[in-house]
Amino acid sequence: MLNRDTLYATIEAARLQAPGTGPTTPAMGLLVVRAQRLREFERLFGYVASERLQVAMADRLEHALRRVDSVVSIGECAFAVVLPQLHDRQHAALAASKVARLMREPFEVLGRSMRASITVGGATWPEDAASADELCQRADAACADAVHQRERHALSSRGGGEAVAHDALHDALLRNQLQVYLQPIHAVAGGQLLGFESLARWQSDDGWIPPSVFIAVAEQTGLIDELTRWSINATLRHCADALRAQPGLTCSINLSPRAVLEHGIVEQIGSSLRIWGVPPQALIVEITETAFVEDPETTASVLGELHATGVGIAIDDYGTGYSSLSYLRNFPVTELKIDRSFVAGMAGNPRCEQLVAAMIELAHRLGATAVAEGVEQREELEALQRLGCDRYQGYYTARPGPADDVLAAARPALEA
Repeated sequence: MLNRDTLYATIEAARLQAPGTGPTTPAMGLLVVRAQRLREFERLFGYVASERLQVAMADRLEHALRRVDSVVSIGECAFAVVLPQLHDRQHAALAASKVARLMREPFEVLGRSMRASITVGGATWPEDAASADELCQRADAACADAVHQRERHALSSRGGGEAVAHDALHDALLRNQLQVYLQPIHAVAGGQLLGFESLARWQSDDGWIPPSVFIAVAEQTGLIDELTRWSINATLRHCADALRAQPGLTCSINLSPRAVLEHGIVEQIGSSLRIWGVPPQALIVEITETAFVEDPETTASVLGELHATGVGIAIDDYGTGYSSLSYLRNFPVTELKIDRSFVAGMAGNPRCEQLVAAMIELAHRLGATAVAEGVEQREELEALQRLGCDRYQGYYTARPGPADDVLAAARPALEA
């Protein structure tokens, strides 16, 4: 249970001990330490083991930190570490690194040596936040980002003006202020238009809000279900006529890992397809590999149900996320989308080209389509042709644009 009053009081006390408030001298820092995949841990070892793991984590934190630091329990196998009297931001980074390193060591639980998947996120005051609540949010977001980091720790990367309030996003969804952008997807061999990827864009009164920001807010504040519903219906509203008229044309929609776990997502997608009269085979849902980190069994089950209805399943940013290939065994993937970092890296790098070739071959052996993302140069497209890649998207052929504009520009190709 979150001990909010104790945590906020501890943060306030640490702020009063500030050695300075300059941009390179944070007054204090906050680390959030969380055990990931806890449900899977409990299924394997039981609830008692989970309780003992929490005790072991707390004990290790207490012995690893300075005397002036404080540890506050904020949930099941989750802790906040308040760091007063920091010299600079790097001091907080070192603390996060030290804690993450110690947490990788085995824990003695119920007479067994066990390893837990633990991530550490940090934020500093006043550089990253102006209040205790915001500091906690930034550290928690960094903890979520740390899942994707090799060393399992990260500091808040917040830039100026990126904070988005729940109410602002909720109002934007109610007023239909978000926009659907589409990016065309073409055949590598021949260049035919084969489909589109749908992308959500939001221009608020203060300017464009990056998707990475408002999607994170939606996940953290319970708005992800509303955002997903808007994205699916708005996309199908724009694309329904083209998808019905052109058999084989597809539209891809990104689902956040949290949205996949929302109750009723399969029924929601099916209902939207029926409302807009779009065949399931015309829709592809894209998820990143990191969707399998939090709850791999449920994720695979939900995506398996979707696939059974005829909807395609694509792994987005393939090669950059989850290190295990086991999820490819547990449900039928219809597309592997090769991350643009590999595509761009092929130029003058035979090793990178070999990796792309291996990804394409893996996709084909699984009976899936290989799609290259972020193609920006003719040389990249020519390399993909040599390697037998199926589809591509990127600035070389078409940038994302407002849905109506992209569909209007594509009409001659669709009617040919």
